[in-house]
Amino acid sequence: MTPEERYNIKGVNKLFFEASMNDKYRNLSLVSQDGFNFVETMEKLLMPGVAIRVRTLTIWPEDICRAIYPEQDERPRFKTVPVDKKPDTRWKKAKGRAFKKDDCLEPECTVIQLPDLPKPPARLRMFKEALRGLTNLEELSIKRRRRSEYPTRPLPDQISAFLPICMQECIWPVVKKSVRKLTLDVDNRLFEAFIPGPENFPKSIQHLVLVNLPDEMNPFVRQLTSSDTGSLKKLSIEGDCRTLWSALEIIPNLRDLELRVPAWIILEQNTQPWIDIHKLLMDNAGSIQHLSIIPVPKEHLTGSFGDTTGPWSLQPGGGDPSKPLHELRSLKVSFPWLKELSPLSREWTCILDYYALLGQHATSLTVHEPLSPTALDRALRAFDRNRRRPLQELYLDVQVLSPGVVDTIVEICPNLVKLHLKYGTLSPGEVWPALFEPSTPETILAKITQQIKERRHHPCPSLIDISLMTYVQGKGFKYHLPLMRAYAEVFPSIVSFAGVRDASEEGLALLEPKVAFLDATNGSSAAWS
Repeated sequence: MTPEERYNIKGVNKLFFEASMNDKYRNLSLVSQDGFNFVETMEKLLMPGVAIRVRTLTIWPEDICRAIYPEQDERPRFKTVPVDKKPDTRWKKAKGRAFKKDDCLEPECTVIQLPDLPKPPARLRMFKEALRGLTNLEELSIKRRRRSEYPTRPLPDQISAFLPICMQECIWPVVKKSVRKLTLDVDNRLFEAFIPGPENFPKSIQHLVLVNLPDEMNPFVRQLTSSDTGSLKKLSIEGDCRTLWSALEIIPNLRDLELRVPAWIILEQNTQPWIDIHKLLMDNAGSIQHLSIIPVPKEHLTGSFGDTTGPWSLQPGGGDPSKPLHELRSLKVSFPWLKELSPLSREWTCILDYYALLGQHATSLTVHEPLSPTALDRALRAFDRNRRRPLQELYLDVQVLSPGVVDTIVEICPNLVKLHLKYGTLSPGEVWPALFEPSTPETILAKITQQIKERRHHPCPSLIDISLMTYVQGKGFKYHLPLMRAYAEVFPSIVSFAGVRDASEEGLALLEPKVAFLDATNGSSAAWS
């Protein structure tokens, strides 16, 4: 091997090493109350070349406080280690091979006691020093493990004293340098300690996520969204943040707005919260390119949102936007009240019409709620009316997938380029009773494939990509490749499945959504995910 070849191999090995280490330490979660886990993680972060590889940090301040200041005496911890032994001689190895000695036996082990953990002041110093090393941090999530059952009860003195130190001396100096995405979901009693001083004000935040924001944080958010100090491009708000909606005005650089609001606010369109949301949309009508409005039923929301225990008043409010969203490219909506409202009701129609008017310039539409055949037809026709740009991408969720579903879609949206469908049930029939005919999955698939090929479909020469997914018990959402291939025979313009040309089952499996669980009690493995 020549010196030049040896040098090239070393360079390739270094690239693989750096990529592997960056991937290993990219995501850090400080969510455990365990003192041993905390100290081990801090020691790892203080090793040369580790902290600079962290890009995403999730921290639960209350739990980290308890890891630094344990509420109870920590018990000694023990570790099982193998017993050192002399290496085998060549004669012993030959003897073992001759008599076929089993080398797979477990080695002899012994139990040793681990050294005592540092005291709380030393742990706090480790925490500060480790966080100062996160110079390449891009995403920071400050969250809480659980909601307090007694929100008016005073916090423990240790947590109240720790939070200002944690935020002002450790978190904000890091955030102001490099963080692009900031998520705040913290106990309302702690927000006074969270507001940064002028010297630590973050000017690099491009995506801000706020969950159940208290009124005390409104000045901070307004300053973050102003033209003089902020570079905010994406804003995500969850909960009943009505004072924030009314406080926000024009956000000059805003391109992406996500709203997860209580469903009753969308239903009762004549209320002040909905008027404030509408005003926020109209104030930024000239800049918003991606809009998401997801009404959330009250049982799915993570906080308290006032008195919603009474019956919902389904008032078909006005809601016509005074300005079109000229720059809008994609719209995501949801209809969580489909169980309470019929797609034929006046209330459902008013809400649908409002969504359609907002999205008349959008070329991409996503509907998160499973739609019945009737709701699908009415929704697509509502979005097709008064359209300024043709819909090119559809991401839909349907209750039943039959040969007529795709035909309905391409008939109403003839300029479609990309179609993504999640379905609950596969049915060869056009009506619900077909679902209850006793058939095996293989029989249903063969029948629907035959009907797809024999059916006379509306032409859609622009359609080049299709994705069909369904939930499989114990496996999650899976792509249905045979069904996609059947549609590709009917629509010759289709050249890719889920964005992949010449797709295979193995290739599509890599694109399927994966579910990850955060284990806050499983030792050091919980820190690096």
